[in-house]
Amino acid sequence: MLNQFDHGDDGYKYQYKVKADFSTNAWYLGPDPKLLEHLKEQIDLIESYPEPYAESLVQLLSDKYQINSNGVLALNGTIEAIFLIARYFAGKKSRIISPTFSEYEHACQVHNHSISYCGLNFIKEGMQTDFDVLWICNPNNPTGQVIKPEILFALIRNNPQTTLVIDEAYVDFCMEDISLESKAGQIENLIILKSLTKNNCLPGLRLGYMLCHPNMGKRLKNIQSPWSVNALAVEAGKYVLNHPRIMLEDLLAYHSLAGQLAEEIKQLGCEVQASQTGYFLVRLPIEAAIVKEYLMKEEGLLIRDASNFRTLSPYHIRIASLSAEKNQLLVKALQKCLSSIKIERY
Repeated sequence: MLNQFDHGDDGYKYQYKVKADFSTNAWYLGPDPKLLEHLKEQIDLIESYPEPYAESLVQLLSDKYQINSNGVLALNGTIEAIFLIARYFAGKKSRIISPTFSEYEHACQVHNHSISYCGLNFIKEGMQTDFDVLWICNPNNPTGQVIKPEILFALIRNNPQTTLVIDEAYVDFCMEDISLESKAGQIENLIILKSLTKNNCLPGLRLGYMLCHPNMGKRLKNIQSPWSVNALAVEAGKYVLNHPRIMLEDLLAYHSLAGQLAEEIKQLGCEVQASQTGYFLVRLPIEAAIVKEYLMKEEGLLIRDASNFRTLSPYHIRIASLSAEKNQLLVKALQKCLSSIKIERY
């Protein structure tokens, strides 16, 4: 029997109105209003089938990265890539860095992988591996920690028998350039996953893409379902590639807000793990499930109960920074929560 995997952004489970959602780590300023207007103008596209494999978007990405179009797959979110890769390597050995996005494990379970787990400290330059696939989220979700590109390149070079799947869904939230996209399509055992919904706050649209060696791309396209990317998503993808959402000044402001929020939560007596993104882990003195329920019921604030991430405790939550005003709502609500509920010391 497969494990059950919960996720953030689950306000639909509650009867209370969500005033502020700290549980999802999409771009905090929301989608580009001009993009929304553009999509309204394209609404007639839903009357016809979309391109079977989002060919126009694939060509745009191929031109952007200067790689053969066979090495580019447009996807119904990076989740489609994860399940495609797991299907291609069905029955093989996978290593997953934990804690991390649970769908790597889910996809590997579905496709009968032999799965092993390790912490981030496992990744060392020059190391040798004995598994077929290594799944790495960089920067990692939920921790916001990163692995330096030079370490990853050495790992790829020293282990041609192992395919590295590098999920860069949150790479645009880092101040440091850690992407491996400069080598996209050139290395046989490297697959890079990219999201166009996290950095553009379009998670409901479902849109991402994969960059890989053309030989691998051909094989994965052979098992990809046609029409997995809808017509409006194709149009959104083409728009956002030509109109980047996150500018340097926006990113600086985002990190400043996140840093201030983390510091204020620390002052409440919580442990905050350092992150190189705008989201971070917090260890509470009260069980996460209790705090989450309180914040939703009493304050209309949604957080991510992170206790279901492998290796994390029942006291862990993940917070994604929002605006200064919303962050203050959370700090005050947490303070009220921690002082009004009997604390169970850990």
